[in-house]
Order: sequence, then structure tokens, then C-alpha cells
Amino acid sequence: MKLEDHDINHLRTVIAGFNPGSSSAATRPLSLDELYTPLTHRAALDFERSLIVGNRGTGKSVWSGALANEDTRKDVAKRYSYDFLKTTEVELGFHQYAAEVDGVAPSPKILSRLLKRGFDSESIWTAVLLKATKIYSSARIKSDFTELVEWVEDNPSKCEALLRKADSSLEKQGKKFILVFDALDRLGKSWEEIRPLTRGILTLALGMQGYSCMRAKVFMRTDQYKDSTVFAFPDASKLTATKVELRWHPAELYGLFFQQLHKNPRSESSFAKIYKAVAGMSLRAYSRIEDPDEQRAAFTLIAGEYMGSDHRRGRTYTWIIDHLADAFQETTPRSFLVTLQRAASVRQKPISTVIDHHGIREGVQSASEIRVEQLSEDYPWIKQVLTDLAGLEVPCSPDSFVARWRERKTVTEINEIDTDLPGPVELSKSSSDDESLLLDSLKNIGVIEYRTEIKINMPDIFRVAARIKRRGGVKTPNFSRSGK
Repeated sequence: MKLEDHDINHLRTVIAGFNPGSSSAATRPLSLDELYTPLTHRAALDFERSLIVGNRGTGKSVWSGALANEDTRKDVAKRYSYDFLKTTEVELGFHQYAAEVDGVAPSPKILSRLLKRGFDSESIWTAVLLKATKIYSSARIKSDFTELVEWVEDNPSKCEALLRKADSSLEKQGKKFILVFDALDRLGKSWEEIRPLTRGILTLALGMQGYSCMRAKVFMRTDQYKDSTVFAFPDASKLTATKVELRWHPAELYGLFFQQLHKNPRSESSFAKIYKAVAGMSLRAYSRIEDPDEQRAAFTLIAGEYMGSDHRRGRTYTWIIDHLADAFQETTPRSFLVTLQRAASVRQKPISTVIDHHGIREGVQSASEIRVEQLSEDYPWIKQVLTDLAGLEVPCSPDSFVARWRERKTVTEINEIDTDLPGPVELSKSSSDDESLLLDSLKNIGVIEYRTEIKINMPDIFRVAARIKRRGGVKTPNFSRSGK
């Protein structure tokens, strides 16, 4: 099959109009049209699995938002065949906008004050659970949150009785209840505050497994999960053993891309031709191209088969994923869609395909810059760390990074960044070699990988924006991070 000119134009216009910048939060869920439900993410909504771990951009806030919104929750229940979600009540125990949005979630300022007064972190979160379930326990609890936490500490037996009453009431009504915790890096301004509060959330989540109808969902960043101090409590392994890791496999990324073409009125008819050519049937409302072979055939019609004139430079279907992946071999949806959007927006348009290998390479350059910007929302120190490495070439010895950071006094610079978010969790440990801990920080969020014990590499998705060289890799563009 060969696409007609009008099909090429329609598809190109829609892809160029993608809005990969759209994002969600626990209080701001994606619309039902934007939501894509990868089969491998189904476990993240399993009632019995409380801990969900993922890097920036993998979907933690997408699913916390989907759970917290009643309409989205019911839609997801249908898509994933999770009937229990149709009758599940959800409250946000903590989220990114806790200081701005009414609800049971305490603000970071309140949490900090409670810690300074010496209250136990588990008592704080138990008080949140009491507030969230008071409608089921018919409890008349104290309206002042500090007084409620104090009451929880002074009356453990009465507190437990109220929670058992709430659980029993939910069971009689045929309902489930989930308390969601998201954006744990925003619990406080320092790891000295964040760590005990996170440990309290996890302890509460473990304890809630003793109820019939009440559970917690804890969405946690990868680097925080690797901080063993937050799991320093009895039976923590019961949570970690059943954790869910949010990952996007290539077939799911392409499934998301094809859904965008399917749902847009301007490209639906053109996509229907592609679907029929590769799947052998007509396009329907819930049709998906999920088979990798069919996806490869469909994408070949859109982008051509190769990243050049023949197979030597790789196939477009796999090349994009390989060059957008981080050190964990994970590619985020935003990076993927940014690449395609940019590829469809280049000045010199291909004739026989919607996009081509020239545009895809430019797309990777754009995606790299945007991925670093995205990471900086959670890690405000990341730009300084990468900027100070510009001009180096990878693979290289770890000492090359360490020496450059010492020369530029990078650790001092990032410690002086004015932000409400904490610095690298690894730097909170006592050490005389902070630069080596900074290497650990990059490793724990997938920015670098160890090829051997004496060689490190940085994937293209970060390397290009950082202007770090690699022979045979995607070229770094001529842009200035400052925008000058």
C-alpha cells in the first residue's frame, strides 16, 4: 500500500499538532480522550498492590489522577475490567497541590510544623485516614488537624475502633476505599523531613492491608524507592515484594501514537486505510494496533522503513525507541510524541511518507531538550549538573565527570539553588566525596549507565541536550540552554 497525497497531508497535520506537553496531576486528571490504558499498567490499579514505582514521566500522576476522579475511575474500571473500581471511593492523602486544594491532605507547612513538635509520622497519616473515612465511621472527630493528631497518639485503641467501624461499614455497603499518596518528593523542603513522612505513609499502607475494604496507593519516584532508609521498618518487604513498576514498552508507545491518529477526526479516515492494510479489517471505535509486526508495517507506511537508504542505519520502528530510552531502557510517552511531532514539523517535508529519518533525528534533538526540562521539574539541580559536563565525550571514565564537577564546583552550585524541592537524595548522606554521590544520583534516575566498572555512558535522550559528545551518536544541535 502507498499513501495518497491527501492522506499524507492529513496525517502530517495531525502529528505536527500533537500536544505532548499535556500532563496530569492527582487533582488534574487527563481527559478520557487523552487517557491511554497500557495493559502492563493494569497492575498499578490492583486493590491489593499498594506501592507503585516509576521514573519521571512514566504515569504516576496519571494513575493517581485517574483514581481520584470519579468519571475517569469508572472509565478505567471498564477498560481494565476492574469492576470493584465502579464502587470504590477515593481520597487524596497527599498530592502536589495539597497547600492549594481543599481536601484531607495536609500541606507541607503543616507537616513540617507537626514534625517539629515531635509527632510520630504514622500518627499524622492515621489522622488523615480518620478524616478521609469519617463518613463511614460516623465519627465526630476534631476539626483542628493538630489536635486530631494529638488525639490519635493519645487514644490508639479508640482510633483503631473507628477505623474498624469504617471498614465494616464499607463492607456492608459493598464498597472499597483507597487513600492515594502522590508527589512524595513534595512532602517537605529537605530529606530530613521527607524521609520520616514517607516512612509513615508506607507504614500506614502496610497496616491498612489488615482491613477488608481499605487500602492505600503510594506512588513513588525511582530514586526515592532506592533510598533504603524509608523502608527501615518491620515487614517493609511485604510492600516491596508486590510493588508495581510503571514502564512503557515499545508496543504501548506505538499504541498510544496510533490512538492519537484514530481519535482525531482529521486523520481517522486516513488511519483507517492503514489499519485495514495491516490488520486486514475495518477500523472500529475501540480498535487498536497492538501486534508489533502490524505496528512496524503501519509505521513503515508513515515514516519509511529505514533511517537512511537501507538497513545499515537501522529501522525507523526500533531506532526511535533505542535513541529515546534512558539508562533503564525506558522511553517516556512525552519524549516519543515530541519526537514525532517535531519530525512532522520540519521545514523540508518528505514527499512519499508522512515523516522521514531526517525529521526523526531532529525530533530526538528536541525530545532531549524537553526531557531535561521535564526532569528539572522534579530535580531542579539536573540542569546545572549536565551543563557543567558539556564538551566531554562518552563512554568515558567516571573520573572524567567527577573531575569536571570538582573543577566547576558543581555540588556547591546545586546546594545554593533557591527552590522548595530538595537536592539529590544521595547528597543527603554524609560523605567526603560528594561528586561520587552525584554519579549515584544520575544512575538512580537513569541518566547514566555503567558499561563496565571503568566506563560510563549517557543515553542520547540526555546527552544531546547536555552537549556531550559520542562518536556515531545523534549530533548535538546548535542551541543555547539559556535561550540566548
